[in-house]
Amino acid sequence: MLLLIKINVGFALVTALVMGAFLRRVALNALNQESTYRRSLAQKSQRAAMDNNYMMAVLKAFCQA
Repeated sequence: MLLLIKINVGFALVTALVMGAFLRRVALNALNQESTYRRSLAQKSQRAAMDNNYMMAVLKAFCQA
């Protein structure tokens, strides 16, 4: 029983890492597609984190593509 729990925890960790990488790529693609704010990805990310209106603009640009 203990062996099965360790295997499941190991797969859960791998799955979490893969999903984290996937979500990171989706977020970066969304920031790349938004073109009204011509800055670096780091600056776009910071602005999206602080400004809800800009976050909505990023999401709208991503959904239209």
